[in-house]
Amino acid sequence: MDGPWFRRNLRYLLIDLLTAAAFTTVFLVSATKWGGTQPAPHQPVDAFAYGLLIGIAAILLIRRWAPRPALVVEAALVGIFLGVGYPEGPYFIAMAIVGLTVGRTSGRREAAWAAICATCLVAAGNVASFDRGHAGGGWDLFAGFAASLLVGAAPVVVGALIQEHRSWRVTAEGEAHARLIDAERLRMAREVHDVVGHSLSIISLQAGVALHVLDRRPEQAQLSLEAIRRTSIEALDELRATLALTRAGQSEAVPPVGESSTDAPVAGELVAREPVAGAAGTAGDAATAAGKAGWHLDRVAPPDSRPPVVATGAPSAERTPLTGLGRLPGLLSEVRLCGVLVDAATSGPLDRLPADVDLAAYRIVQESLTNVLRHARGARVAVRVCAEDARVTIDVTNLPERPLADTAPVSPTPYGHGLTGLRERAMELGGELAAGPHGAGGWQVSARLPLPRGGPGGRTGTMSQAGNYGRNAASGGSR
Repeated sequence: MDGPWFRRNLRYLLIDLLTAAAFTTVFLVSATKWGGTQPAPHQPVDAFAYGLLIGIAAILLIRRWAPRPALVVEAALVGIFLGVGYPEGPYFIAMAIVGLTVGRTSGRREAAWAAICATCLVAAGNVASFDRGHAGGGWDLFAGFAASLLVGAAPVVVGALIQEHRSWRVTAEGEAHARLIDAERLRMAREVHDVVGHSLSIISLQAGVALHVLDRRPEQAQLSLEAIRRTSIEALDELRATLALTRAGQSEAVPPVGESSTDAPVAGELVAREPVAGAAGTAGDAATAAGKAGWHLDRVAPPDSRPPVVATGAPSAERTPLTGLGRLPGLLSEVRLCGVLVDAATSGPLDRLPADVDLAAYRIVQESLTNVLRHARGARVAVRVCAEDARVTIDVTNLPERPLADTAPVSPTPYGHGLTGLRERAMELGGELAAGPHGAGGWQVSARLPLPRGGPGGRTGTMSQAGNYGRNAASGGSR
C-alpha cells in the first residue's frame, strides 16, 4: 500500500478533492449571489440547481480514472442545468477541465466520440431552454450552439494537441538518445579498430619475422618476440583506457595511456636508435631492412645504467585520457622496426591541441602507417603534422613500394574500413580527409582538422628519427 503507484494516485486524488471542493464553493457562492436576482426568462436558482452544481463539481473526482464517461455525465448535467432555464455560470470551466483530460488521455477516435456526445448534450439543453421560453430569441439559440461547441469539443481538441506535442517530444528525445548510442558505438568501434588493427598488423609482421629466422638467427627472433610483447601490452592499455572512458562517462576519471611502463622503453626491450656512421645492417628480416637504412636495434639498458634523456618541448601525457600525438615517437619506432623507412616532421604547438583533435590526428597517422604495413611494406613514408592558428594539417605519403631482400613473405591483406573511419573522425570535427594515389605508384592521406578560434600558435620543431620532439627544423630536421 505504500508503493510508488499508490503514492502517485493518492497525490492525484488529493489534488482532485481540493479542486472539486474549490469549484463547489465557487459555484454555490455565485449561484447564491446572482441566481436569485436573474430576470425573466431565466429560472431562479433553487435546491435542484444547487444539487446539479455540486454534481458538476464532483465529476472532477473521477476525470482521471474514467475521463470519457466523466465528460458525458458532465455534459448531461450541464445540459439539464441549461434546459431547466437556470442562468449561465462558471460551471463551464469544470466541463472544460474534463474535456482537456479526455483529449490528453484518450485516443483520437475515443476522444472524438466523447466530444461529439458532450457537444450534443449541451446543445440539447440549449434547445430545451429555447423551447421552454427561457431563451430570448434566435440569436440566443445560435449563441447556445456556439457555446456547446466551445465547451464540448474545443477542450478535447486542445488536450489532444497537447498530447500530440508530448508524444512528439518523447519520440524526438528517444530518437536523439538512440542517435547518441549509435554514435558512441561507432566511436568505440573506430577506437577498437584502430588500436587492434594497428597492433595486430605489427604483431603479425613481427611473428612472421620470428618464424622466418627462428632456426638461423634465434637472437633476431627474440627481438621480434620482445616487440610483439611490447605491442600487445600497449594495445591492452589503450583498450582498457577506451573501455574505462566509456564506463566513466567523463575523461577526467580515466588515467592517460602512457603513464605506465608502456610509454617508456622497458629494460631488455628493443628500440630504434639514431643512425651512426658506418652502421651496417644484417639481412634476414624486417628489422634487417631497418638496419640497411642505417638503423640500430638496441636493447634498453636497466634504469640505473641508462643515461637520463631530456626531451625539449615534449607533449604532456595528461592532455588526453586515451592517446594523442605525444605517443607519435613510439608509433614511428614500431613502424620502423618493421622495416619501413619513415621521414617524420612536425611543427607548431602539438602539445596544446584540444583532446579530440589530438586523438583524431594521432589515429589518422596510425591508421595510415598501418595501411602501409599491410599493403606497401617496402615503401618509404613521409609523415608531416603541422599545427597552425586555425587548423592541424596531416599528410602521410608513401613512395612506390621497393622490394625487400630476404624478408618473411607477407600474404595480401584485404581492404577494410579504416579510411572510412578516418573520414568519419575528420567530419565529426568539421574537417576533411582525402586519400588516393600519389605520384607514380604511391599513396597519400591528407587531413585538415579545424581548431577552435584562437587556436594554438607558436614554436616550430621536428621529429627526429629516434622519435623525440625538439630539434628545430633550421638545425637539419629529420630525414
